[in-house]
Amino acid sequence: MADVLHVQPCRPYLLRAMYDWMVDNRLTPQISVNVNCPGVQLPLQYAQNGVIILNISTTAVRNLNIDNDAISFCARFGGVPHDVYVPMYAVITIYPREDLSMGMCMFPERAYDEMFESGNFPNPSGDSSVKTHLSEVASITPEKRKGFEVVDNNESTADPERTARPQPRKPTLEIVE
Repeated sequence: MADVLHVQPCRPYLLRAMYDWMVDNRLTPQISVNVNCPGVQLPLQYAQNGVIILNISTTAVRNLNIDNDAISFCARFGGVPHDVYVPMYAVITIYPREDLSMGMCMFPERAYDEMFESGNFPNPSGDSSVKTHLSEVASITPEKRKGFEVVDNNESTADPERTARPQPRKPTLEIVE
């Protein structure tokens, strides 16, 4: 198959379906978000290890909108209301608070990989903050963009000063039952 299908990502459709199913079953939908992705707008002081868990239930947020580009709503953080904008490519998982095993992880999709390669990200506010953040994204290798961390274990070329300091690691999601 030489021709590659160019289709829209299925992530928004899966997220809407999972959200509706959780609400219909009186569960509390939550999403985990990679706050290091360009375009994420939320209070970053509440993130840990580059990830934030957001309760998106009807009682926790106002004006929830799950469209094909992003999830947006207004929520209180520490009692202060904030507008939240989460691009679809930044959503890692959706699951009910009551039972993590009923959730779903979001896997890489070709449309989002192409978006990262082109540097063409949606910008909801029209400001240049996304463009300034793109310089950081441009330095990320394609392997890391697809969710896999590249590790070089070649000790013969290892710099002793570099190995003495702990290196920052990519955030991971660990499921504990």
